[in-house]
Amino acid sequence: MRFVFFFIWLFASVLTAQDMPEMKVYIKNNNMDKGYRTLKTTFSDSLVFKKRFKDSNYTLDHVLRFYYATAIDLESDKNELISMNGHRFQIQSENPEDMVNEVILLVGNMYYGKKEDAEFKKKIQIH
Repeated sequence: MRFVFFFIWLFASVLTAQDMPEMKVYIKNNNMDKGYRTLKTTFSDSLVFKKRFKDSNYTLDHVLRFYYATAIDLESDKNELISMNGHRFQIQSENPEDMVNEVILLVGNMYYGKKEDAEFKKKIQIH
């Protein structure tokens, strides 16, 4: 009987792990059930998001994960942003810098994203 429970637990763990993005968010928005967005990307190496965001002291992934409540899911079959309520937006950009800028633009036009965008833009002007 333990053997059966072990395999059920193992199977459930594998399924859950597949749904979790590799680069988790640093903050969550408590106004929504999910609390974060997910950027699905075809990139397989997380280091492409370790480049500096414009002339700031922040990396691309830090900007998305900390200021825009966006997790990054690597090795997806396409580039898309999944909002907190599940809407999907195709990402046209093909390089990490443009992709992050496109996500920021999309999020900045979302209901909860407007506040996040304003706070980040205010912060980035200080540096």
